[in-house]
Amino acid sequence: MRIRHYAALSLLCALLSACASLGLAPAQSLPERLSYAYGVNAGLRNAATSSLKAGTLKVDDAEYVLRVTDSTRTLLDAAGTALTGADPKTAEGRLVLALNGLALLQDYLDQQVQK
Repeated sequence: MRIRHYAALSLLCALLSACASLGLAPAQSLPERLSYAYGVNAGLRNAATSSLKAGTLKVDDAEYVLRVTDSTRTLLDAAGTALTGADPKTAEGRLVLALNGLALLQDYLDQQVQK
């Protein structure tokens, strides 16, 4: 069972890096970057859940990841609201904050997963 979870996580990581190596255009516009951030947020939730099920992540750590991604989702929703409200400067600030938090959360998750 663990091997299957590791394989799925490895495949996801390989897929993400393959997209970049294929020359697919990275997200440039604010709406594209917002969509990307939603995807990263969902990916971290899925990775934490899979790692927990595989027994490589403690329950407390998985719960922490889920709480942080819930908060990040709220921040992303606020960025989307600002964007639709014609306030791109506020949307940009909230998006940058969310992306920085997601990067830190990804590092945290990588450190907590027992290999």
